Amino acid sequence: MKSRSLGQQNGVVLVVGLLVIAALLALGSIAMITTTTELKMNVFFRSENTVLHVAEAGIEDAKVRLRAGVADGIVDGHQTQSGWTAYIGSVIKSQGKGYNSSNTLHVRVNRLQENLDYVVTIVHQTDGAGNILYWGDSNGDGIDERTTATGSMMRNIYKVTSEGTYAGVHRTLIAEMARVPPINVPAALYVNAATTVQGSSTNIIGTDGCGGSDLAGIVTTQGSGSITLNGGPSITGAGGTTPNITYGGTGINVQSLIDRYKGSADFTYTVNAATHTATSVPGPGDGWGTPTLGATSQLPSSCSAHNIVYYNTGGTDIQLSGGATGCGLLLIEGDLLLHGDFSWNGLVVASGSITFTGGGDKNVTGAMLAGGSADADLVGGNANIVYCSSAVQNLTESLPMKILSWKN
Repeated sequence: MKSRSLGQQNGVVLVVGLLVIAALLALGSIAMITTTTELKMNVFFRSENTVLHVAEAGIEDAKVRLRAGVADGIVDGHQTQSGWTAYIGSVIKSQGKGYNSSNTLHVRVNRLQENLDYVVTIVHQTDGAGNILYWGDSNGDGIDERTTATGSMMRNIYKVTSEGTYAGVHRTLIAEMARVPPINVPAALYVNAATTVQGSSTNIIGTDGCGGSDLAGIVTTQGSGSITLNGGPSITGAGGTTPNITYGGTGINVQSLIDRYKGSADFTYTVNAATHTATSVPGPGDGWGTPTLGATSQLPSSCSAHNIVYYNTGGTDIQLSGGATGCGLLLIEGDLLLHGDFSWNGLVVASGSITFTGGGDKNVTGAMLAGGSADADLVGGNANIVYCSSAVQNLTESLPMKILSWKN
């Protein structure tokens, strides 16, 4: 009986041992399968992240190539044609997306990032009815929007589709983008409050000194009589009426206009009722640009620089004096005081009032916009505001493309 019992025990031990070995083998197999699966998942996720960056590189390629005036850029010579299409990529990949070298509406360029595998298709965005969509301020309120309206102030909206490929994984991104349109100014001087213009040496000229279409001398949102003229200032412009003032004009959201561009400022200042001169630091001496003046202060200046200068006054004011100069877009959150000599080529925008004081020659070539509830008084001095279409339109010409939407 003892011998039999021992045999049974040995048998049980053997069975248990075999079961343990089988369990260990199973666990090893599971661990191996788990490790292999995790490795495959890591490779997959790594590929997914990489291919996303490849597709994003295609979007950035288009963003660079569509920008105005860049080397190796994409030129859109058919802005009103819905069939226009541009391709970025190899000939074979572009042909796979519909590229036809014999089609005069088709354009193809090689990738800027030759080591990345992407192909990009660019078309004019259209609405549900097939009308080409543009980006710009179609109603003159200072806010850009989608529109089917055409004209020199509008810019095409481009639908950009980028397909990236990496390690056999594909990813497609779609973005809408547009060139930044010119700022739509209604006159040499726009005001949104009761305004006084005085002095026989003050000239507000809406006649385009740079060869474009003439505008009014002054446009105000206020009613008739809100512009007071003292001492015989000259206000001329489109239509030849004297003084050339348009009452009840379309309101411009001046603050929205400032908000749109202040983030791109080349020079930013936070001040509180401060005075900056041509020799102060910080201030105009930082290199805002120096316009080349015309033969007289009533003629337009010229300048190749296009800076954006932004002042946040905390609701107070900034005074520029002592021969301050600049070229580009001057943005003031608050009131602007101009004292003594001053010259600017481009556009001056203040959310509050704009005041000219003291002697000296003053020339603003481009336009001026004053908004808010404060008075916008132009007082004394040899003040000249000379409308120039190119000085305004050139401000936004070289800015980066604006992304309007993005879809993964």
